[in-house]
Amino acid sequence: MKKILKYGLCVCLAGMACASCSDFFETESDAVLKTEGQVYQDETTARAGLFGLLQGLQTIGDSYVITGELRGDLMDVTENSPQVLRDIREFNAAADNPYLKEREYYALINNCNYYIHRLDTTVARRETEGGMAVKVLRPYMAQAKTIRAWCYLQLCLDYGRVKYTDEAFLDVSRPVEMETLDLDGLLPVLIHDLEGVLPWMVSDDTPLSSGWSQGNADPGFSGSVRYGDYAANQLLLPVRYVLGELYLWNRDFQKAAQTYYDLIYLNCLTVSGWANSYNESTLLPSSTPWASQFSGFSYGDILTAIPFTDEYAANSSALLRMAGSEYVLAPSQALIDLFAGQTYTINTKPVVGDLRGEYGTYEYETETVGGSEVERPYIDKYGYMVTGGNAYVALCRTAGVYLRYAEAINRLGKHKLAFYGVLKYGLSQETFEVYEALLSDELTGEPWLAFGVTSGGAGLFDINTGLHGRGCGLQHLQLDPTYVIEGCATAEDSLLFVEDRLVDEYALETALEGGRFHDLMRVARYRNDPSYLAEKVAAKFPAGEREAVAARLRSQSAWYLPSTVD
Repeated sequence: MKKILKYGLCVCLAGMACASCSDFFETESDAVLKTEGQVYQDETTARAGLFGLLQGLQTIGDSYVITGELRGDLMDVTENSPQVLRDIREFNAAADNPYLKEREYYALINNCNYYIHRLDTTVARRETEGGMAVKVLRPYMAQAKTIRAWCYLQLCLDYGRVKYTDEAFLDVSRPVEMETLDLDGLLPVLIHDLEGVLPWMVSDDTPLSSGWSQGNADPGFSGSVRYGDYAANQLLLPVRYVLGELYLWNRDFQKAAQTYYDLIYLNCLTVSGWANSYNESTLLPSSTPWASQFSGFSYGDILTAIPFTDEYAANSSALLRMAGSEYVLAPSQALIDLFAGQTYTINTKPVVGDLRGEYGTYEYETETVGGSEVERPYIDKYGYMVTGGNAYVALCRTAGVYLRYAEAINRLGKHKLAFYGVLKYGLSQETFEVYEALLSDELTGEPWLAFGVTSGGAGLFDINTGLHGRGCGLQHLQLDPTYVIEGCATAEDSLLFVEDRLVDEYALETALEGGRFHDLMRVARYRNDPSYLAEKVAAKFPAGEREAVAARLRSQSAWYLPSTVD
């Protein structure tokens, strides 16, 4: 991310030396934005400023993963782990824990506010002689507001509330008005903000020269636009992804389904054939390319990432080292058991074990410890999450978008489409035709179900595959009698059964990428049942500790990190 680091906003926090977020917001603090009155009135400065904002994401990338996974059920500590990591795992973190980045989130929000207020969205140019004038800076505004909304959402989920303002804190002589909002108060504010800029992503004002077309519709830059070693569209959060997330948390499932569908359709996103396979004769693991999607770093798989660079210590990632040579982060036994417990049927013969586990997520190494040889599980996913020689954290993947979409439609009563369409067979016209008798009662004409749509004469979703088959090489999953919706007494039972399978699939496909604790929070919120999260997290603790952990986490106040904002 070398060039991103060279182009910062002219509004860096002075020294980043304040002791807390409350210091940051108090008007007597020296930790305020220093500015020379920069105004963004052309694409060159607007782009440099936008990419300058991304430097702030680098400062929170590792923390996003560590706090999001250690509090969940899929990551654990080891005998080497320092107390600050154990404290996060045990929900005892102190406000000065170095892995808590509340102040850095607010600093990035402050820079977003400055950029937003200084960006001139009325600037226009003519694309062709006599052609229509287009407002070329509107997409930059949409991106800055998306980054800000994502940061506010993470803060609220982690700390239980936020100090909200859309003003930049620039001058010690002028106080900034802030409002304390919990999640229910924050969501409508962020939704209204992003809904307002969504039409700016693809509209009559979209400049032809920008490269916007189907396939690159949301981030605002085509794959041909690069920033240093990276495609620009992979550094920016899709507006529809964040807006869909807000709708899910707000339990507006129809808008979430439509928004994720639009993201899928406008960006031509499909669940590709990255799958680890069994040998059909020996039933032993054979081909294992699943993890190659990470090192391949294709926009079709990795939509948004935070890339790091080892050239600058403050903006490098420690995840690979922490999971490897230091061995202070490890896969939990609960995660290993989940992979090991998946069953498939290949050529009518049962096999046990999802191959995405030991072939892409973790691996065992035999070592000598205390004079004895032991096998220890290591996270190896981070070793694949490298591009251009630099590590990255994935914030948005196509597989995750489909799982979010399935989460929404399942809550809308489309249980079979979520399970058989997204997880087992793949959403495509062929699936709808072959399994018409199974699915027809749920194909009721909503626009967010149009996976038979064609584009340019070719079926846009013809290559869609079921996500769950990535653990068995997609081998005859259609014929697998073990992966079905069990007979359920009520529609509510079916909803919960499918939702449980979706939560499992989040683990099998996206484990250890940072989103687990929030995924569990979101489902517990749907169910109005804190014990759902409590029991999931407690399962990774030793048997003698589980009930005490679960009892504590049944109180939602225990879920949040300690805030320094008064």
